[in-house]
Amino acid sequence: MKMSKKGSCSVALAMMLLAALTVKGFSQKVELGVHADPLITWMSSNSEAYSSEGTVPGFSLGLDVYFPLDDRFSVSSGIGFLSSGGRQSAVEEHTMVFNNINPVVDAGEEMKYNLRYLNIPGGINAHTTREEGLNFFGDLGIDMRFLLRSKVDIPSEQISDEIAGNEVFAMNMGWHINGGIEYELGSNLSFLAGIGYDADFFDVTEDLENVSQPDDRSKIRMIRIRFGLKF
Repeated sequence: MKMSKKGSCSVALAMMLLAALTVKGFSQKVELGVHADPLITWMSSNSEAYSSEGTVPGFSLGLDVYFPLDDRFSVSSGIGFLSSGGRQSAVEEHTMVFNNINPVVDAGEEMKYNLRYLNIPGGINAHTTREEGLNFFGDLGIDMRFLLRSKVDIPSEQISDEIAGNEVFAMNMGWHINGGIEYELGSNLSFLAGIGYDADFFDVTEDLENVSQPDDRSKIRMIRIRFGLKF
């Protein structure tokens, strides 16, 4: 039986929570958490040869680890799954290179990228001194992204979920900034809610030389709504 996307996300989150509890049992100094963040993602280019066609929904599931430096600052890290992408068009004819076909996309027609990454963040987390269970936090850091899956939709050509490993780099790096509130629910358990912004450092799409693909730097940008637990 094929598991739904919602079911897959629930299983992944449950496995991360179990792993967090296991690690927590071996170290009382480390703070752990899990998050499940809805994302709004889009692509931008530094070249006039490409135009953004809007946003696509995404999500981020992850295990978060905090190594306290003092009462207010921690080194933050973890591991997670990131689903992102964007909609883009070219001002001239654009040839895509897939495993089995090389469709030519007319000028102005949309190419929708659906990308999955393994995401490993690292940063500095700061928070205020707790008063009556309420805490404000901020996190600034850098992310390593390893491509797990890349697919492209081209509506004008009736192409959907075409594997696009030739079109997307296997690795990328980005940066993030998050902020929000942490509310204590009980002993060693807190609920986190906030908002954040993520952006890539490097080009997401490869510019293949043997076909019609102008050179550019296309990057993914994201707005995230943070929902998480910390324990």
